[in-house]
Amino acid sequence: MSEQIDFILQHSPENLHADVRRVYEVSQQFATLMRSVDEEGCKALFRPVDEALLPDGSESWVPTCDSSDFVTCMSHLRQCKHRGHRHLIWWELGLGGDMDASCRAIADLASGLMDESLKMAERLVAPRYGCIEGGSFCVIGLGKLGGRELNLGSDVDPLFLWQGEGSSVDGRQSIPAPEYYMHLSRMLIRLMGERTVDGIVWPVDMRLRPGGDGAAIALHLEATLSHYLEYGQTWERAMLIKARPVAGDLALGQAFVEGISPFIFRRYLDYTTVAALADMKRRIDGQAGLGGISPGYDVKRGRGGIREIEFIIQSMQLLHGGRNSELRVQPSMLAIDRLMDAGVIGEEDVIELKSAYRFWRRIEHAIQARRGEQTHKLPEDYAGYLTAATGIAGVEQQMVHHAAIVEDAFRKFVKPVGEEEVEEKNWLSGSRDGLESLGEEDCERMLLALKRVDAWLSRGLLPERSRMQVGRILEQAMPKWLDDENGVSALEAFADLIHSISGRATWVDLLATHQGALDWLIGVLSASRYLADHIARDPSWLEWPLMTEHSEADIRNICAELDALDNLDDVEQTLADIGRWVDRARLLSALAVDAHTGDVMTIGGWMADIADAATAAVIRLCLFQMDLPKAFPFVALAMGKHGSHEMGLVSDLDMVFIIVHDNPSEMLGKRSMSEHAQRIGRRAIQYLTAVPPFGAGFEFDARLRPSGSSGVLVTSLTGFHDYQLNDAQTWEHQALCRARPAAGPDDAKIAVEAVVTEILDQQRDRGALASDVVEMRRKMIDHLASKSDAVTNLKHDAGGLVDIEFLAQYARLAFGGAGRRTIDVLNNLPDSAPEAWREAGNWLAETYLDYRQMENALRVELWRSIGKLPNNAQATEWKTMCRHAAIHSPDALTARMQRVHETFNRLLTN
Repeated sequence: MSEQIDFILQHSPENLHADVRRVYEVSQQFATLMRSVDEEGCKALFRPVDEALLPDGSESWVPTCDSSDFVTCMSHLRQCKHRGHRHLIWWELGLGGDMDASCRAIADLASGLMDESLKMAERLVAPRYGCIEGGSFCVIGLGKLGGRELNLGSDVDPLFLWQGEGSSVDGRQSIPAPEYYMHLSRMLIRLMGERTVDGIVWPVDMRLRPGGDGAAIALHLEATLSHYLEYGQTWERAMLIKARPVAGDLALGQAFVEGISPFIFRRYLDYTTVAALADMKRRIDGQAGLGGISPGYDVKRGRGGIREIEFIIQSMQLLHGGRNSELRVQPSMLAIDRLMDAGVIGEEDVIELKSAYRFWRRIEHAIQARRGEQTHKLPEDYAGYLTAATGIAGVEQQMVHHAAIVEDAFRKFVKPVGEEEVEEKNWLSGSRDGLESLGEEDCERMLLALKRVDAWLSRGLLPERSRMQVGRILEQAMPKWLDDENGVSALEAFADLIHSISGRATWVDLLATHQGALDWLIGVLSASRYLADHIARDPSWLEWPLMTEHSEADIRNICAELDALDNLDDVEQTLADIGRWVDRARLLSALAVDAHTGDVMTIGGWMADIADAATAAVIRLCLFQMDLPKAFPFVALAMGKHGSHEMGLVSDLDMVFIIVHDNPSEMLGKRSMSEHAQRIGRRAIQYLTAVPPFGAGFEFDARLRPSGSSGVLVTSLTGFHDYQLNDAQTWEHQALCRARPAAGPDDAKIAVEAVVTEILDQQRDRGALASDVVEMRRKMIDHLASKSDAVTNLKHDAGGLVDIEFLAQYARLAFGGAGRRTIDVLNNLPDSAPEAWREAGNWLAETYLDYRQMENALRVELWRSIGKLPNNAQATEWKTMCRHAAIHSPDALTARMQRVHETFNRLLTN
């Protein structure tokens, strides 16, 4: 034996030595806990069963620690826990002590440590946040903590409640009551659950609170009661049976227990509750596995285990507790005795269930005491280990015996009368026919998504009816998704949506009662990954099919909201508002594309208007931050598709910034007008390109400014005029065909517009112009076109979008006119244009619209670009084209592109 065990034996009674050695050998956790024990500790620990000491929450087991040092507090709590666990393991494995007493002792120790942690937390947060005058805080124990039946490896499941008003006082920082109690709760959780060299006190699981992980940690009493009374589910009723104040203001906790009683216990016999619990248990079976007694069997969740006994007791309490207040007690063994006294469960059943419960709890504790693990599963060598640890002979046969008794009782008391033995198959169980037709990976992904839906319905904030409604939704959706190549991602998005819906059951009610909305959702989740992601994040979009007006009015409203932004003191909030409105506009445009309610040019105009409003808002913010006048003559000249109102959902902002002032070197404060303009330009780009919610989320391209990327960011109007007139190349004048002042003071925009018109209206040598355009196009094809026969680049390949755009730009420069949009130029060629141009113009404009329709559809439905369009007719992209575009096949596209490029060459080389 080691020196440690020798020391222990030296200070323990000789008649206990055999058991001391046995427990020391079988329980690594016990051996670890004994490393720091001294002589007095051994004498207090190793006593016979009738003299044994069990921990509780009193001062003798959890002495007060008045330290304000966080590390000292953490160490004190953990040492108290270690001492208590030494006594508990010896009580159970060494002495075979009563399991009811053991479970009570564990829970009382945890409650005492929780109460001491709360006092420490109040002391530790006080220097910074002070306290709430007249406020109160209570920890409600849920689950086994509330029922005073914790196991050695349990989490503690608390509910943090508070009352109070106003802000904190006597600290360095005054904060509102909700924020104060949030900080207090976090400190309490750290003290209990943060791991140190001494381990943790107890794992703290906050997921049972209303709203789960998505809710506030500490909840106001009235709001919590209101939630349960309005939205509470059956599993929450069963869970709250055991609710008990364990720390803090116990009077506040008692007010909660009394206030929640009408929710838990109904005055009528609610058999649907029993059915719901039976369904809940079936789902637990699906997670825990249905195997018999063998390595990996879960003594808590498995068939015939602890959870089924608890379900029997809780279901009978819920069923009869409304009429018999004597049944409203927390501990399981006390409750089952009361059920027997009330004639609900017969004496023989009660005796057998109590025996099984205590047996399984002893097995559970022995498993956990081996290495201090939070587990309920039988180890590989369970028979030998458990026999040595518990002294139970024939432990495997005992397990089989007790599991069979519990299973029979569960069928007798919980399984609803008349229900067939064969479990109903439905999509939420993941066992419906049809999944077998999928590939292995797709099948696994669908099963996982269905399990996620099931989990959120089980533990979320949705009322009981939502499970049935979601089941009906899946009955309609799954057959369609199983036949859709995007069906897997559609179901995954639906799972995300159920998570996002949280406590707002109205969205599920909408889908369950409005066939049009449901049909739309089924289609859009499989058709558009872009839309599916957004709808899953924000369920309010489910109302879109019910709106009487779509998109146009919405876009106008968004522009008005952006124009009205005036809370410029709060930069982050202003940028968040800009990002939110721009993102909403993108989604409205995408919905219109998917529903075929907005054509290409309409969408392009919407997105350009939004870009204008966002740019104007950003410039206003920059001027405010720099304390410059609102009329500062800074102009954002929109180029490219932004300038021509032909934007797509992800179009760049191509801009040139111009300062419209006769003397840009003139000083305004400590800087010149030009220096101010450069700062505005840099900051505006930063805000326009920042990712929402901290900016507008646009890509930005400033290469079209004079001298390209190497030039100054902001140019003067004189410099812009002189450069365009004397130094600009043909491609720069082509770009200018789409230019439009998008933001700035009206008089400054008019001045810029006049310069642009002057440059565009110059007389040009048509032959030289055509030669330049053809040469530039050739270079682009050489460098940017696809180099593979497997894909087509619909933008840059010969016959693609750029061919048509270049033709329109040539026509504007060569023949005049006033249009900016590609289709306007081609559809309205002036009389000065040759006949061949006028004959081809309308067809080219139609083709341009067809191409852009393909671009929008690919982006919305698949979040893919037109840069790599497969030449395989069976590809997903072409199935999408069949639903949303006029060109349906690679062959049709190839023919169209060949004709476009032939037209390009013919018009520019003749």
